[in-house]
Amino acid sequence: MRITDIILEDTTKQVTVFYGGRFQPMHRGHYDVYQHLVSKFGADNVFIATTFSKDAEKEHTAGNYSQNPFTFEEKKYVMSKMFSIPSDKIVKVNPYSAKPSSVGKSDSEYATVLVYGEKDAGRLTIGGYFSPLPDDINTPLLTANQDRAYVYVAPLMQGGMSASDFRSVMSSDAETNEKEVAFKNFFGKYDAEIFKFIEDRLRG
Repeated sequence: MRITDIILEDTTKQVTVFYGGRFQPMHRGHYDVYQHLVSKFGADNVFIATTFSKDAEKEHTAGNYSQNPFTFEEKKYVMSKMFSIPSDKIVKVNPYSAKPSSVGKSDSEYATVLVYGEKDAGRLTIGGYFSPLPDDINTPLLTANQDRAYVYVAPLMQGGMSASDFRSVMSSDAETNEKEVAFKNFFGKYDAEIFKFIEDRLRG
């Protein structure tokens, strides 16, 4: 690349951050990551990116709620009720291809930062479209319209139990008090409305 190309490229210090995942459902470890991102990048710049795939829709149509029990709107409901995440910060967009324009911001004025856990980030091919986010937050970044996204690996947070283990307990014949313990471990607190919603869904 020529030095003149670098000068002509659009750069910015403004970022739009997308924290992607299945969130079936979001647990307290996920929320701790979200809070970390808000602290680092600012609340106005951080969004939860999640979807509800065509395959998941087919599973629901067939009455199968084992792997993807919650739709996008239901995931948003759980996140907002349990963790008070503003609903406009939870967006239905592919976590691998989200851009500032996905949330009404300018692709020519903002850089895209995609946040993944270490395992998911390790699946990406770094170089070209995906680039590591520089450690220095004052480093000018290429704007999203320059066909570039920056990858930030989320710090590991303690989340109690995994979503699959939580779903297993909530769908089982375990006593209510055992399920309540699992619920509190998973979310960090108890909410009777969300408890009933999740149990009813997973129990069919």
